[in-house]
Amino acid sequence: MSDFTKLLLSLAAALAVQGLSFKDATAMAPADSATPLDYADVRHWVCRPDLPGACRDDLDAAVLEASGAVWTEPFRPAASPKADCFYVYPTVSESPGLTAEPVVTEAERRAVRQQVERLSSLCRLFVPFYRQITATSMKPDFEKPSSDVQALAGRTAEADIIAAWDHYISHDNGGRPVILIGHSQGAAMVINLIRERIDDQLLQARLVSAILPGWFVQVPVGKLVGGTFKAIPPCQNDRQTGCVIAYNAVRAERPIPTDKVFHHEGQQQVCTNPAALGGGAGVLRPYLSTRGETIIPAFTAPQPDWTQPPIQIGAPFVTAPGLYSAECRNDEHGVYLAISTTPQPSDRRTGAIAGDWMMSGSPEPTMGLHLIDLNLAVGNLIDVLQRQIAAMPERP
Repeated sequence: MSDFTKLLLSLAAALAVQGLSFKDATAMAPADSATPLDYADVRHWVCRPDLPGACRDDLDAAVLEASGAVWTEPFRPAASPKADCFYVYPTVSESPGLTAEPVVTEAERRAVRQQVERLSSLCRLFVPFYRQITATSMKPDFEKPSSDVQALAGRTAEADIIAAWDHYISHDNGGRPVILIGHSQGAAMVINLIRERIDDQLLQARLVSAILPGWFVQVPVGKLVGGTFKAIPPCQNDRQTGCVIAYNAVRAERPIPTDKVFHHEGQQQVCTNPAALGGGAGVLRPYLSTRGETIIPAFTAPQPDWTQPPIQIGAPFVTAPGLYSAECRNDEHGVYLAISTTPQPSDRRTGAIAGDWMMSGSPEPTMGLHLIDLNLAVGNLIDVLQRQIAAMPERP
């Protein structure tokens, strides 16, 4: 496990179990925490509805049928969406140091394209740039900084997201329903944002749901609230609003080793299956990169052939109806969303995906399918969110 992963996991434990934010968990940080970025400056946004040309990628998908038939599903963003999406991307920055330099790059655009741009079919998309802890710092040869420097980096990232949210609420929201999405480090940022500005506060009434895969959301054993959040429970059906969807995707045949599982006394990790919020197994509606692009190319294995025999696929994304399923499990391997491939008889689709987190040529055993947590279930999430948005109370 990398030093970066250990750092984030230790902060996650503090956040989830003790109810602390990054700045609480790193209270010994230097007093001169950075001033947040100015979010009135459009250069500090990756996506905004009024940012010309931003987040307008080709998201058409090749639909691969078990019979070998292939057809193209075109993508169109919504013309007049009723809700907003506020997304905080995961660890992707390729800046050379610990903290990302304040310039939007292809790394941030790629995260949007792979994880949430498809949600623009139902919401206006707001994505602030923030000075995150970088992907560069995850590499084995990166010189580990002091604990004070690490703490300041966490506080800098957190302050940026709070400032971006405050600007969005003051200048853009206008009382609209809002969906919060964060993955990995981005989920940690959103958790802090919710605790600071939404949880058990007036703005909770505008929350459609919070989607937080790739991180740790905790509840006391036998309860739905009182752990990470005071008043925001896990989503249990797709008409419920003001709730959280959280999971960590792992290949069913390759769960986390038992000696690597984190245990928190009195707390239980939340797993909500986007394909079956009420429990049990469900069929996934993934949208995966045709060429195997993920949020962090440096940690991604090459994409195997999608079909046998191989075929040429022209669309940038692939989806395979009925091929993948998911089920939340709670066993000696922890709490996780188990991903299975379920081919039909004479299925020409291989089911092979390039989602494992690779370190030194092998899958990192604790990270599962972290790189495609959102790709795997984005079609299901769109279905859920459409119904949740419809269930939101009308604004007075």
